[in-house]
Amino acid sequence: MKLVSVETPEKSVCKMTFSATAEELEAASNAVYERTRANFTIKGFEKGQADRAQIEADRGEHTFWYDAINDLMDRDVPALYESAMAEHGFVPVDEPIYDLVSVKKDEGFVATAVTALQPELTIRQSEGFTTEYTLPATTDQEVEQNIERRRQGAAELVPHKGPAVKGNIVHLDFEGYMDGQAFAGGTAKNQTIELGRGQMIPGFEEGILGHKAGEEFEIPVTFPAQYHAQHLAGKPAVFKAKLIDVCVRQLPALNSDFARKVGKVDSMDQLRAQIRKQLEDRKRDAALNRARSQILVQLADATEGELPSVLVETAYQNEMQQFQQQLQMQRMSLDQYLTQTRQTREGFTEMVRKDAEKNTRIRMALLQVAQDKGLVPTDADLDAQLAQRAERAKKTLEEVKEKTDLKALRRSESIRRAAEYVVEHSTLQQTNA
Repeated sequence: MKLVSVETPEKSVCKMTFSATAEELEAASNAVYERTRANFTIKGFEKGQADRAQIEADRGEHTFWYDAINDLMDRDVPALYESAMAEHGFVPVDEPIYDLVSVKKDEGFVATAVTALQPELTIRQSEGFTTEYTLPATTDQEVEQNIERRRQGAAELVPHKGPAVKGNIVHLDFEGYMDGQAFAGGTAKNQTIELGRGQMIPGFEEGILGHKAGEEFEIPVTFPAQYHAQHLAGKPAVFKAKLIDVCVRQLPALNSDFARKVGKVDSMDQLRAQIRKQLEDRKRDAALNRARSQILVQLADATEGELPSVLVETAYQNEMQQFQQQLQMQRMSLDQYLTQTRQTREGFTEMVRKDAEKNTRIRMALLQVAQDKGLVPTDADLDAQLAQRAERAKKTLEEVKEKTDLKALRRSESIRRAAEYVVEHSTLQQTNA
């Protein structure tokens, strides 16, 4: 492969173009074929017996190209990239974003790498900022609510001899049938259900009520019209169930035994004092973290200069992805969230983009502060940090360094040190709640 060109399509952005010949693509594709041929099953051939031409006739001529392109890029591009960066004096602040521009059998392929470079910023002020924070009071009610949550967590399941009622925890085996045939995903063994919580589809929990441990029975249901499995949505089914047991949750008494179990202290008074301190510490940490964030926002406001658009876009995409992952954990879509919070998609994405731009400006300002104040970690500093990581992982320093992007680690550590410096050289003033 070769480096075709190095451009700066906009300030603080570098674009490199690389190319490989048709001969290089062919050789690499053949190497991929030899490496992976045993994995292919082609009609009319035993697994691994088809030759390359037969596989490509069945799967397409591009079958081996993309692995071949990755192999060539991994082999040749890093050295070309690093050499060009050094030659032009560019300082990257993020990993390059690669894009395949074109690929043809008789021409080879062309790819680009777009990299955000350290922007030239003017920082009017990097210390002496001021912000206020309050420490909310911790109430007796909060302490008691915390104790109750711990009590619920320490509850034990005790067998219940009577018929199942709402609030009971049951364990059962079941298998679902539709039109007399068992369907995929409708079977479970020793399934735990708390009756009345609505964990199952409508009608399922109701079908358990009134039955005793050991009984076998059928539960007729109709799947919701909006059920996630479309082949089941809106259709009737019958679950054949066996109730293994019926249990009640027995809460422990709030006494010295409970205090010793959940807090490792000798009395409820000591447990309450312990919990109060924990709550106060959390509130203090949260308040201080918000105050530190406000200091860094002030640093961003005191910083002027154009940011690399690719860096802001990457930050925006990462923040959107993280937010949607959080929603998925709550079993909620972005559209559902926007409906509940009465936001438009355009307004929400604009808000996230502004946050991404602000956070990017903070990081780039801190990186420059680290350089200006001599806070960039040395090789020895990084080795010491990685040695601790190696010790925890029971590996050698060399093994850990081989798997670590040292440039990215140096940047992140520089930013962390600069954030500490800016906060330490500013005033965080506590006010009364």
